[in-house]
Amino acid sequence: MIEFITIVDHRRKKIGLKSRADVHRDGDWHETFHCWMMDHDRLLLQLRSDTKADFPALFDITAAGHLTAGETVRDGVREIQEELGLELTFDQLTPLGVFEDVIETDTFLDREFAHTYVYAYDGEAFTLDEAEVADVVSVEITALHELIGGTQSEVETTSAISGNTRVVTKRDLVPHPTNYWEQVLAGVKAAQEERHD
Repeated sequence: MIEFITIVDHRRKKIGLKSRADVHRDGDWHETFHCWMMDHDRLLLQLRSDTKADFPALFDITAAGHLTAGETVRDGVREIQEELGLELTFDQLTPLGVFEDVIETDTFLDREFAHTYVYAYDGEAFTLDEAEVADVVSVEITALHELIGGTQSEVETTSAISGNTRVVTKRDLVPHPTNYWEQVLAGVKAAQEERHD
C-alpha cells in the first residue's frame, strides 16, 4: 500500500500530496511527529531495527513518524504506541516547537518540519515493534550534548529493556543536523527545569 504524505511550502502551507518515496526523492518539505522521552537527567534513544530501509541499527528519536495525508499533529501520538507499545495521550506531551530537520544522503533528501515533543518517562514497560525498534537506551543528556558538540568522542548508554551498557559514538546516531539536536536538547533542558521548579 502506497503511503501518501502532504507536502508543504517553506511557510508550512499545504501544496499537495505525494508518495513517501517521491517526497524523499524530490526533497519536498513535509511534516513529521517527533517525541523524545526524558528520564530525569537522561534522554531515551530508540535503536532502529537492522532491517529498516533507512538508517538501520542507528540510534534515533525515541518515537517518530511521518504525518500521512489527512492526519493532524495530534494523530502523531500513535507512533508511540506503534513503535514502543506505550499508550499515551497527546495531552501528556510537552511541546518543544516545530524544528527543521534536514537529512541528505546519496539516495534521498528528507526535509521535515518536525513537530517536536517531550514526555517525562515514568518507568513504563516497553513493548517494542521489533520490525521498527531493536532497543531503547538511555544516555545522560549532558554527555549527549558533549557528543553532539564534539567535545566528547563517545558516551555510555544503558538499555531500558535489558540493562546492558553500550558505548556509542556520533557515527552510531542518525545524522540529524547539529542545529536540530541543539534545539531538542535546549527544549528538553527547559522542560526538566520546569519540572524541578
